[in-house]
Amino acid sequence: MNKSEKFLREFGLHESCYDFDAHVRGFEDEMEAGLSGRKSSLLMLPSYLGVVPDDPPAGEVIAIDAGGTNLRIALVRFTPGSQPVIDRFEKYRLPGSDGAVSKDEFFARIAEYIGDRTEESENVGFVFSFPCEILSDLDGKIILFDKEVRVDDSAGALIRVELNAAFTNMGKKPLKVTVLNDTAAALIGTALTRNVHGMGGYIGLIHGTGTNICYYDPDKKMLINTEAGGYSGFSQSVCDIEINAESDNPGDQLFEKMVSGAYFSTVALKAARLAAREGVLGPETGGALNSLDGLEATVIDAFMRGGASRETELGSLCATDEDANALYEIFEGLYERAAKLVAIAITAVLDRSGATAANPGFVVAEGSSFSKGFRFRERFERHILAHAKEGKPYELVLADGHVLIGAAASVFL
Repeated sequence: MNKSEKFLREFGLHESCYDFDAHVRGFEDEMEAGLSGRKSSLLMLPSYLGVVPDDPPAGEVIAIDAGGTNLRIALVRFTPGSQPVIDRFEKYRLPGSDGAVSKDEFFARIAEYIGDRTEESENVGFVFSFPCEILSDLDGKIILFDKEVRVDDSAGALIRVELNAAFTNMGKKPLKVTVLNDTAAALIGTALTRNVHGMGGYIGLIHGTGTNICYYDPDKKMLINTEAGGYSGFSQSVCDIEINAESDNPGDQLFEKMVSGAYFSTVALKAARLAAREGVLGPETGGALNSLDGLEATVIDAFMRGGASRETELGSLCATDEDANALYEIFEGLYERAAKLVAIAITAVLDRSGATAANPGFVVAEGSSFSKGFRFRERFERHILAHAKEGKPYELVLADGHVLIGAAASVFL
């Protein structure tokens, strides 16, 4: 065992610190508690939506994706017998991602960005990528903002009501708004474009700025938003504990803070600095790491894809090749831990959805941390398949930007 692996194990950052099967059972227990109305770190929120819509009627729908840091707005055009077309697409910084805004300002700016698309459609599919209770009338009641987005006095606000109030203030008529979660939108949009029917289960995974999972529950006969990022059953390292304490919402979204894109680079930097203090990295390298104001995921990925090259931005901070290799091994271990924890959660949801090797589930993954994280998909699938007892229980596809299509299609479900 080399010194990097010894360090990861000693400080609870190694994937072996998490027993796969035991944690699958723990995640399933929390799912059942949430579904039964008992106290749970998984909210298990009903969506009141199915998965695969019939061919939508001809027409246009305004699609809004309020993600972790970005706001995407488009007009989606449906023509029977043809694939949906995304038109008039624009991307903005999400209000509240660059500093706190008021609730009224948040919705006023979204209404402003929607602009004259309201002249082409009065139907809106609104993806809200934060904890939100979907009501039976398909409005959404905000629970909280996470991923370090700040919108003051927003808890309990109704999304449709607030957006239409903003339109009224602009002298425009109210719109027909359907609210759904990003996992549901990714799943619905991808299922529609691929015409998927008869699978053993349907699961949507978001692993980007944040981390979340939804699935079609055969008993509830609707999509359930697990709010997986809130799961509290994974033991936390000292780095995770520090990040939680320093966050805008300490005590919430503990799983998300361990693995998602909004936090992973901070976990990595804290682990690297801790390794320097423990003598795993030399003092000169430690000093260079301590001088950083922060660390971007793209910088970590470039270092990893460069094979610990000291010619990369991050590698240039390492005083020796030995330090560069040790830092590479530490980050390799953190990627492995993140992939294993997400694989545990998906395995539990596959079990609950009814998917089997004989009748696999349809898993849709969306998010840059999943698709671009260093060998993330490879690691994720390896952990699932190592514990699949009867063969591969899923078919995995990337959402490939289908969130906006899913948002628009939701108005027809």
